[in-house]
Amino acid sequence: MQRTIREPVSVEGLSLHTGNPVRIVIKPADADSGYVFKRVDLPDEPTVQVSVDNVKQTERATTIGEGNVKVHTVEHVLAALRGCGVDNALIELNANEPPIGDGSGMFLVNEILKVGTVEQDKPVSFFELREPVWVEGEDGAYIAAWPDQNFSISCTHVSHTGLFTQYFSWKYDIKSFVTDIAPARTFVFYEELVPLIEKGLIKGGSLDNAIVIRGGTIYSQQPLRFENEFVRHKIFDMIGDFALFPKRLKARIVAARPSHFLNVKFIREIQKAYKNYLSHLMPLKIYP
Repeated sequence: MQRTIREPVSVEGLSLHTGNPVRIVIKPADADSGYVFKRVDLPDEPTVQVSVDNVKQTERATTIGEGNVKVHTVEHVLAALRGCGVDNALIELNANEPPIGDGSGMFLVNEILKVGTVEQDKPVSFFELREPVWVEGEDGAYIAAWPDQNFSISCTHVSHTGLFTQYFSWKYDIKSFVTDIAPARTFVFYEELVPLIEKGLIKGGSLDNAIVIRGGTIYSQQPLRFENEFVRHKIFDMIGDFALFPKRLKARIVAARPSHFLNVKFIREIQKAYKNYLSHLMPLKIYP
């Protein structure tokens, strides 16, 4: 059955790219409502439905919007909700981007675990992949999916320098999400910092909420939480971006060098596959 958060939770902090102070409040929502962001800082408090059709930008983060209303960097919030088994939630923000916390999902996951979830009166809607789906990006990047009874991700990540090649394979389970995926923090390569700053991004970035890699050296306020923390965070981002598709996916995912751009490109193909599946369903015959 579908689940929603048992009671509201709230967290305050700085956003990563805009650098704005922000308060996020995650509230219970009705069955079949999915994930909805609400901008309480704007007149009439407009909402944005989480959907791949509402994606506006995928550079370094995933931005969604409807009309002139946008919400930046939604993937960490969505990953925390999806990973903790929350199907429906209203997400209120008093700025245009959620807080980044320590760069992982644990600051949100911990709050969700404190209040727990509650079962709703509608079954979860799954899409079990029927045929393989494949998308490619630059420099050998790809995401491929095969039909499976479960949801799993096997991911390889390598830097542009060839250093820090990492691999991790994960099968969906709430407990393993909390222990193996959610704690992994976001990271950036030193040579990417200036271009990002010039584009007006990472205004709230620091060693408190991101790992910086320069050559073979890792800079962080804390030691690495996993030997392969970078690829685990890539899987965390994939879980969040995949939540842009409203149904829970049953598929075996294999990815190399995924990005937000490639994740969204993949989900668009999943949506096409789902619509194709629906178009081939035979209508029911009704007899008197």
